[in-house]
Amino acid sequence: MKEKKDSIEQLFSQFENQWDTETPRLGHVDRFSKKLNAEPVKTKKKNWIPLSLAASLLLIAGIISFYQLKNNQPTNQWQNASAQTKETHDYFASVVEKELSDLKSKQTPETEQIINDALAQMKIFDQDYQKIINELQKNGDTKQLLHAMILNFQTRISFLEEVIKKIEIITHQKNIENEKSI
Repeated sequence: MKEKKDSIEQLFSQFENQWDTETPRLGHVDRFSKKLNAEPVKTKKKNWIPLSLAASLLLIAGIISFYQLKNNQPTNQWQNASAQTKETHDYFASVVEKELSDLKSKQTPETEQIINDALAQMKIFDQDYQKIINELQKNGDTKQLLHAMILNFQTRISFLEEVIKKIEIITHQKNIENEKSI
């Protein structure tokens, strides 16, 4: 402890005659006490929460509208079609979408290849359907086109149902094998 005391005394002795010994100007104490007692200067806070909330809502609205525009069929696509044709398309398209979502929900590492093959086949069905829609735009509503459209949707639906059945069989067999091995 004595060494510390000596080192501090030595430090102060180095600065001897270098200290500021002038007396402050008149009224220094009053000015200093005013500064101490004064209210702190309020800095303007930037509240970013409302701005960030508004920006994120705007971004979400933009994304939703983009996907809605992307997923909507062009209005002129059904220009020459009757109301029955539009209703038929809407009904079958919703059934196909439901079956596709069921199929995708059953994806596992064991069924991934089957599902990918099924989705590739669905793209072929969709290309055929686009040909039917192009004919509908050119020639208008005919019984043959309506029949071809319905047949395409029915083929898609039955194909998806068969794939789902096969996936369920594979999953069931895997569960049986697992039960045997336990």
